[in-house]
Amino acid sequence: MKVKRGDDKPRRRWLLISLHVPGASTEAVSNFLMEQGATGIEENEEAQEGERLKAYFLRDGGEGGVLRALRRYLKSLQAIQPEISQAKIEAVTIPEQDWGEKWKRFFKPFHVTSRVVVKPPWSSFRPKKNEMSIVINPGMAFGTGTHATTKLCIRALEKGLKKKGLSVLDVGTGSGILSILAGRMGAGEVLGVDTDEVAVEVARENVRQNRISDLVKVRKGNIGHIRRQFDVVVANIDLRGLRRMRRPLLRHLKRKGLLVLSGLLEGQGDRLRKYYMETGHLRWAQSIREGEWVCLTFQKK
Repeated sequence: MKVKRGDDKPRRRWLLISLHVPGASTEAVSNFLMEQGATGIEENEEAQEGERLKAYFLRDGGEGGVLRALRRYLKSLQAIQPEISQAKIEAVTIPEQDWGEKWKRFFKPFHVTSRVVVKPPWSSFRPKKNEMSIVINPGMAFGTGTHATTKLCIRALEKGLKKKGLSVLDVGTGSGILSILAGRMGAGEVLGVDTDEVAVEVARENVRQNRISDLVKVRKGNIGHIRRQFDVVVANIDLRGLRRMRRPLLRHLKRKGLLVLSGLLEGQGDRLRKYYMETGHLRWAQSIREGEWVCLTFQKK
């Protein structure tokens, strides 16, 4: 996919999901939608039949899975809130111009950990003394830090990058959020790679916005194009990709280096941990969870 400039830039399309939910369920459903990748949530407390929620998703081919996951989640809530069975879901596609400046209304600074804050470029937010803020443009999608798997990776990196000057490889960098945070946390050099041309351009722009282009580099390509090893390798992808990339991930990790893997549901995490431990090259470090998601950390022998 080529990225066009100026007036030729392709207009993106958005999936707008609207639903009525009982007032008591609003917060839980909103959090679930954000974990699924919603880039904005609008609440209308004056709507009839409970509160009306509107969630916006970039149309990228995965929106069908979002709707299925939402229906499963609402069904699971019926055991404790039977009235949620009356929830109505509507989904429509809207063009870019209908979304427009609403980004600025919906996307505000938020904590991804106790000390890391993600903010959009237009925010005037000033972090407290013990906080660190990074700039991510939510209009570009590819990961803004709202999903549980991204938060888990950030927590793992906070622990793994206590020593300054380490080298970091971020596989499937997306928006570049993990690469940027690694740089801000004291890494000596960071390389983010992604096979998606648009993601690479997005990540480079976010790196530029955070003024660390001298420290964080982003390349288009897969891990096989890299010819060196790193102190820390992080990959927030999915089970299939992590299974397929076991050998190259280990090959690019230095001795005693840390390997951080996420994008996994809890049951998948147990299977993947055994799969990686079978190599005999790793020591088990930790597993951290948020909701149904898990992040694994290993150390190379």
